[in-house]
Amino acid sequence: MKKIIITTLLIFTITIISAEVISVTLPEKETVKLTPYATFDFADIEESSAIVKSRVWDDVYWTLNDSGCNNRIFPFNSKGELYRAEWYKEKDGGIFIGNAINIDWEEMAVDNAGNLYICDTGNNFNTRKDLAIHVIKDPIPYATGNTTSFQTIKFYYPEQKVFPAVPNNYDCEAVFWAKDNLYLLTKHRADTQTHLYRFDSLDQLKINPITRIGTFEIGGMVTAADASIDGTKLAVLTYNNIWVFETEDGDYFNGMISWLPITANQCEAVCFDGDDLIITSEQMELFKLPISDLIPVN
Repeated sequence: MKKIIITTLLIFTITIISAEVISVTLPEKETVKLTPYATFDFADIEESSAIVKSRVWDDVYWTLNDSGCNNRIFPFNSKGELYRAEWYKEKDGGIFIGNAINIDWEEMAVDNAGNLYICDTGNNFNTRKDLAIHVIKDPIPYATGNTTSFQTIKFYYPEQKVFPAVPNNYDCEAVFWAKDNLYLLTKHRADTQTHLYRFDSLDQLKINPITRIGTFEIGGMVTAADASIDGTKLAVLTYNNIWVFETEDGDYFNGMISWLPITANQCEAVCFDGDDLIITSEQMELFKLPISDLIPVN
């Protein structure tokens, strides 16, 4: 059963803002322990925080490490094996983004026009005013090791008025492209909800406000998301659950919803792979989960 919870927020001058929070009643279900089917074969992929499946190259997936690591993305195949030029030294691999800095890269997204989105959206303490998404053309996996972004999208949350924010709900590790739009989902520490935002402008000459279009009681911290190629399905990962939302019109939280409680090492990346989901952990593991294993909950 789907529920709508009306919440109120009191703001300084006693102005009350109401927002609908979509919720579902979850059945009792034993937690499913994920078993890795492969591990990354390249030691530098030490903190995988994103995964996308290329829509340009066959059997190519991209991942990256998050904050504290260099400005590099890694191409690998479905077995977790790194693509790299034959003349690379053993320690070499990955594609460096020459004009981008990894402040806190937490996610990647992919569109149908051959573009990759590298998401510098990590904001653990809600203090950042330099949130950005770098756009590159999907590189040749065996490239020489360097490329540049052709667009940097700077953005901000219009609802955040103070830095750091209270409550601490302006972190993001989940970005996806669907039906000609870029979206993000927030990672909350003050509650177990997530806000869905849409980018209505991708103007690289300004700092773009993003538009909040929905809120869902997700039951934990959102760590990744991906949309199917046609944009009708949205997979959302938390530390303890995997969700799939399905709709034709982009109103994901009011569409068909499936869910499964999971346990594994710290998982922070998910992508669609046909009828399966591929999930990666920060411990270099890859998991495969059939979408059919999820339970309809509405």
